Amino acid sequence: MAPPISTFPASELPIVSQTNLKGTKRKGFDGDLKACELLEMLQYDCKIEEPGRKNSPVRCWPIERLFRRCRDREGSFLVETTALEGRGKEV
Repeated sequence: MAPPISTFPASELPIVSQTNLKGTKRKGFDGDLKACELLEMLQYDCKIEEPGRKNSPVRCWPIERLFRRCRDREGSFLVETTALEGRGKEV
Protein backbone atom coordinates (compact mmCIF):
# COMPACT_ATOMS: atom_id res chain seq x y z
CA MET A 1 0.00 0.00 0.00
CA ALA A 2 1.31 3.44 -0.93
CA PRO A 3 1.98 5.92 1.87
CA PRO A 4 -0.48 8.80 2.33
CA ILE A 5 0.25 11.91 0.28
CA SER A 6 -0.49 15.45 1.36
CA THR A 7 -2.41 17.61 -1.10
CA PHE A 8 -1.86 21.26 -1.93
CA PRO A 9 -3.09 23.76 -4.55
CA ALA A 10 -1.19 23.77 -7.87
CA SER A 11 -0.29 27.42 -7.27
CA GLU A 12 1.95 26.29 -4.35
CA LEU A 13 3.99 23.92 -6.54
CA PRO A 14 7.00 26.27 -6.88
CA ILE A 15 7.23 26.45 -3.07
CA VAL A 16 6.56 22.74 -2.41
CA SER A 17 9.10 21.68 -5.06
CA GLN A 18 11.85 23.28 -2.98
CA THR A 19 11.51 20.44 -0.44
CA ASN A 20 13.14 17.06 -1.16
CA LEU A 21 11.84 13.60 -0.23
CA LYS A 22 13.61 13.80 3.14
CA GLY A 23 11.57 16.90 3.99
CA THR A 24 14.51 19.30 3.90
CA LYS A 25 15.00 22.33 1.66
CA ARG A 26 16.74 21.55 -1.65
CA LYS A 27 20.16 23.15 -1.92
CA GLY A 28 20.85 24.85 -5.24
CA PHE A 29 17.20 25.09 -6.35
CA ASP A 30 15.18 28.24 -5.73
CA GLY A 31 11.79 26.97 -6.97
CA ASP A 32 12.02 28.66 -10.39
CA LEU A 33 10.24 25.99 -12.47
CA LYS A 34 10.49 28.11 -15.65
CA ALA A 35 14.24 27.53 -15.61
CA CYS A 36 13.74 23.74 -15.73
CA GLU A 37 13.47 21.66 -18.90
CA LEU A 38 9.86 21.02 -19.98
CA LEU A 39 8.97 17.38 -20.72
CA GLU A 40 5.73 15.90 -22.02
CA MET A 41 4.32 12.41 -21.67
CA LEU A 42 1.21 11.06 -23.35
CA GLN A 43 -0.79 8.44 -21.46
CA TYR A 44 -4.10 6.83 -22.35
CA ASP A 45 -7.28 6.33 -20.34
CA CYS A 46 -9.07 3.25 -21.73
CA LYS A 47 -12.55 1.97 -20.96
CA ILE A 48 -14.39 -1.18 -22.06
CA GLU A 49 -17.69 0.02 -23.53
CA GLU A 50 -19.79 -2.91 -22.25
CA PRO A 51 -17.76 -4.87 -19.67
CA GLY A 52 -20.29 -7.70 -19.43
CA ARG A 53 -20.33 -8.34 -23.17
CA LYS A 54 -17.77 -10.60 -24.87
CA ASN A 55 -15.57 -8.80 -27.44
CA SER A 56 -16.85 -5.39 -26.35
CA PRO A 57 -14.84 -2.54 -27.94
CA VAL A 58 -12.23 -0.70 -25.92
CA ARG A 59 -12.08 3.10 -26.31
CA CYS A 60 -9.02 5.10 -25.33
CA TRP A 61 -8.49 8.84 -24.84
CA PRO A 62 -5.08 10.56 -24.67
CA ILE A 63 -4.06 12.37 -21.50
CA GLU A 64 -1.18 14.82 -21.76
CA ARG A 65 1.05 15.13 -18.69
CA LEU A 66 3.68 17.83 -18.28
CA PHE A 67 6.83 17.64 -16.17
CA ARG A 68 9.82 19.84 -15.43
CA ARG A 69 13.29 18.32 -15.02
CA CYS A 70 15.07 20.48 -12.48
CA ARG A 71 18.48 20.29 -10.83
CA ASP A 72 19.72 20.85 -7.32
CA ARG A 73 23.13 20.09 -5.81
CA GLU A 74 22.30 16.38 -5.51
CA GLY A 75 21.33 15.98 -9.19
CA SER A 76 18.16 16.16 -11.24
CA PHE A 77 14.56 15.54 -10.16
CA LEU A 78 11.16 15.66 -11.86
CA VAL A 79 8.17 17.77 -10.89
CA GLU A 80 4.79 17.11 -12.50
CA THR A 81 3.39 20.48 -13.56
CA THR A 82 0.29 19.41 -15.52
CA ALA A 83 -2.17 21.07 -13.12
CA LEU A 84 -0.08 24.24 -13.00
CA GLU A 85 0.68 24.58 -16.71
CA GLY A 86 -2.08 22.65 -18.46
CA ARG A 87 -2.95 23.69 -22.02
CA GLY A 88 -2.14 27.31 -22.77
CA LYS A 89 -0.97 28.07 -19.23
CA GLU A 90 2.58 28.88 -18.20
CA VAL A 91 4.48 28.44 -14.97
